[in-house]
Amino acid sequence: MTESNKIKQIMKQIGSILFFVLSGLLILYILMEIFIPNTTIKVFQFKPYVVITESMEPVLNVDDMIIVYNPNLDNLEEGDIITFMADIDYDGTKEVITHYIHSITLNTENERVYRTIRHDGTVPDTWILGDSDIIGVYGFRIPQLGVFVAFLRSPFGIAAVSVNILVIAAIIVIVKSGKKEIKNTEQ
Repeated sequence: MTESNKIKQIMKQIGSILFFVLSGLLILYILMEIFIPNTTIKVFQFKPYVVITESMEPVLNVDDMIIVYNPNLDNLEEGDIITFMADIDYDGTKEVITHYIHSITLNTENERVYRTIRHDGTVPDTWILGDSDIIGVYGFRIPQLGVFVAFLRSPFGIAAVSVNILVIAAIIVIVKSGKKEIKNTEQ
């Protein structure tokens, strides 16, 4: 075996290992998002969300995907953009929201209390948050990627991705079987 063939073989093995590691991490991430979504940000240190309202425009627009990071609560400051859980309708169901921190104070038990505000707001939001309500701190946004994510989550999007995966797998099988036949005929 020549030196260049050895290098090609090693590179092929490294590529396979990287593929399986990245695939494993992706599968782990997806399973965690399905079964234990509240711990995903703790394990991977980030989590994507799609903006669905205009409350933070023009900083964050509808259908933007934002990436939030696991927060260090001691470093949060007024003006930071955070993603948090709040019962906005006061119906007992908490929803995910992303707004600015308006103020951070201490309550009588010496626990942090956060008030938030919309981008265009002059009056703080009505809900009062504690450390346990904060999911993450805003990192960056990817404009309009939420449209693609919404498509992937739809039944049609799931079907389209599944069919494409099957077609690609079939093409790979056909090409590999063709290469084996060529090798066998050469020998």
